[in-house]
Amino acid sequence: MQPTTPLALAIALTAAALPAQYLYTQQVGLITGPTVMTEGVILVDVDGDNDLDVVFANGFVLSTSGSAIQPTILINKIGLGLGLVDETATRLPATAIKATLVIAFDIDGDGDRDLVFSCNGASQQRCYVNDGAGNFTDESTTRLAGAVLTAAGCAYGDIDQDGDLDLLFNDENTNGQLKLFLNDGTGVFTNVTATHIVSAPKTNQQDIVLADIDNDWDLDIVNCGKSSGQQIYLNDGTGHFPTVNTSLLPAGTGLTYETEAADLDHDGDLDLVMLSVSSLTDTVIRNNLVPSGTLSFTSLTTALTGGNGDDDNEWVFVDSDNDGDLDIVNGSLQSNGEKLYVNNGAFSFARATGTAGFSPLVDSTLDVAVGDLNGDGIYDIVTAQGESGSFLNRAYYGTGPADTQPPRFVRVEQLPATSTNPAGPWVVRAVIQDSFVDDGETSVASATMNWTIAHRGGVTTGSTPMKFLGGLLYRAVFTPPPAVIMGGATVSFTLTATDVNGNSATTPQQQFWVCGTESYGLGLGGTNTSLIVPSGGLSPGTVFNLTLSNAGANSPGVYAVALGRWSAPIPEGILLVDPNLFVGVLPIQADASGGAFFPLPLPALPLVGLPVTFQCAFSAPVSMTNGVELVICP
Repeated sequence: MQPTTPLALAIALTAAALPAQYLYTQQVGLITGPTVMTEGVILVDVDGDNDLDVVFANGFVLSTSGSAIQPTILINKIGLGLGLVDETATRLPATAIKATLVIAFDIDGDGDRDLVFSCNGASQQRCYVNDGAGNFTDESTTRLAGAVLTAAGCAYGDIDQDGDLDLLFNDENTNGQLKLFLNDGTGVFTNVTATHIVSAPKTNQQDIVLADIDNDWDLDIVNCGKSSGQQIYLNDGTGHFPTVNTSLLPAGTGLTYETEAADLDHDGDLDLVMLSVSSLTDTVIRNNLVPSGTLSFTSLTTALTGGNGDDDNEWVFVDSDNDGDLDIVNGSLQSNGEKLYVNNGAFSFARATGTAGFSPLVDSTLDVAVGDLNGDGIYDIVTAQGESGSFLNRAYYGTGPADTQPPRFVRVEQLPATSTNPAGPWVVRAVIQDSFVDDGETSVASATMNWTIAHRGGVTTGSTPMKFLGGLLYRAVFTPPPAVIMGGATVSFTLTATDVNGNSATTPQQQFWVCGTESYGLGLGGTNTSLIVPSGGLSPGTVFNLTLSNAGANSPGVYAVALGRWSAPIPEGILLVDPNLFVGVLPIQADASGGAFFPLPLPALPLVGLPVTFQCAFSAPVSMTNGVELVICP
């Protein structure tokens, strides 16, 4: 039996006193901590106990001379009947900072979530490193050296697809030039703006969105703010952004604070919502890439009905009615409270009224976070307050249906039917979204590539985790086990995504045939000191080439062709072609440099899948080469 605490009793009494149960019902007293101005909030498991804690980026400032405030961390002890407990004093550095936003991701690859705060007023941007138990150390000056910026926002993602997570900040210090910091793999960031992002200043930037908006499997940037001309930077695939476009999106006005991205109409591209594109009018922006094939957007201000035109500040997406599409939560600065816009499935969103929406409250919401605080399978809402009012942050429990919807694969990368890289690796990417989306994150707990390799030795199965790259993008890098692909193989795979509530989805199977050339037996020592390198054709009727080096000058020799590998010592070295399956042994001779080049026409016969191996041997002086295996392609 759970103990009854004063906080639990207060929450129960408050809920009982409400005249009606709203779809999102305020939980009085659940949010503790100081009542100070704050612009940012996230829900994240900082201490590794599988529930969501709350971090507030206190320190919102109305000018660059405003006051700095220590952030707040609330540890989730709802399951113990203790609510959300303020443990700031023991878990966070005591430093007061001018934080405008907080994000959480694993900066150093140690498996826990670290904290990064964007900060206003020509401040050092902050990086707090997690010890794995939810205790944080300020390592800002060593990990973010030179990051003294005036930043309203930040975002993370694997910009250059090298396996680690990078950082973006907006910055008013240099008239609004977006700043890119690349991760070296250990959590140390270097400012590469000058070499990676075209110079394109934008004043009064507010929000950065990372998402693959052009469907080319890398993270692009949407940079919005309270100045006309919202920016789109398209990634060239290497983490460079050579151009910027300011005409694809609505120009915006002096009140554009926030943009979010998700596939709202289930057509395979990512759509946007944007605040205040015309005075205080918000909009839903349809991405026309599918089916048109050309990146363009249609702004639909009339798609939001029942509350559009208010002074609002924040978006999050959540499937509030468990029908498989994303609804929109809008954090409002005005007295009519938070708004829930329900998706009708036809790219229009109507505000829920009465008990179908939020407890009606008067506050000044600057940020909204979504997640399941109490473990009932229903997503809850936390709001951060500032600018006016009492600065009382709030929590709302969801009272609608529990989440039973599986994750949805927005897109899956299609690999070619043939791979000419027998050793791998093979890269598969997918855009996945689930029942909530906020700042490029979703409620997917894990994603895996499940593979089967049918090869000469039998069948090998396994799975490879997909890594989250940010912006709803996931990637698996699959390297086959040693010696499995030898002699050709068929690789089949599916992708499976599972959300935080245990709902899962699996993609249809893909399959590809592995052919090509592979060198083997390298580095054996002894007399296997010469080298042959393959090149040229891989299909029937083409010419396959072997280039020899490091043999004796003008040394006579032979090259052997067989239908299988071997590895056995002989007096001349290590024999790497199967003597029981010899096709032939032909004479060759090295030139004065100890090299040779010999073309081998491949027969125009249906030999797909047949492994052919090659090795050379020389007599003056005695030497042998590595082996080369060719599996003919279709």
